[in-house]
Amino acid sequence: MKEIKLIGLSVMTAMLLAACGGGSGGSAPATVTPVDTSTGPLSKYAGVWNQGCVNHGIETITVAATSAGSALSVSQKIEYYENVNCTGAIVATGTYTSPVLVAQHIRTEANATVKMLTGETVASSVDLVNATANGAVINFVGSAVSSTVVNGKTTWKFVFKDTTITQTIEVSSGSAQGAFMLRNGELFFVQAIGNSPTAFAVDSRYIRS
Repeated sequence: MKEIKLIGLSVMTAMLLAACGGGSGGSAPATVTPVDTSTGPLSKYAGVWNQGCVNHGIETITVAATSAGSALSVSQKIEYYENVNCTGAIVATGTYTSPVLVAQHIRTEANATVKMLTGETVASSVDLVNATANGAVINFVGSAVSSTVVNGKTTWKFVFKDTTITQTIEVSSGSAQGAFMLRNGELFFVQAIGNSPTAFAVDSRYIRS
């Protein structure tokens, strides 16, 4: 069997997990915060985004603007397909008990330098946020999925036509600083380089669904 990690958690969630740890498992349906259509500094990030197909899976995030556009709520869904290129039937769907994180606007750095995933450095506006994760847990349902609990942690098993995958998803909680950027219609999660207030590097990239 092959073990994989969760496909593309945001830099904020990854930082929270690294800093605070957590458990796994869960059974309640996901909650999606209604979209705030106001025009605050974070409203432009609202929408449904994905990172494309990775192995059998597509991770989709729904970003909702709240608090007059000065805050965001990020919900997440993972869908696994029967074929490795994300074709055929959806055989497992994972949803979280609540948004995976909420983010509050700190400031906008209008003249940031950002190192892209390609290695190119660009000038861009970046919105810094304080992100908080409150321990949302995931539950998978579908014809390809089963689970076991060992030492309080849930391990998910997915049986596909070409392979079997096992996956343990950690729960993150706590707060950390991160940043969002829009460029050419794409959403980027970025993080500061060292202690620099103006230099950032892209952690992950999303396109609109």
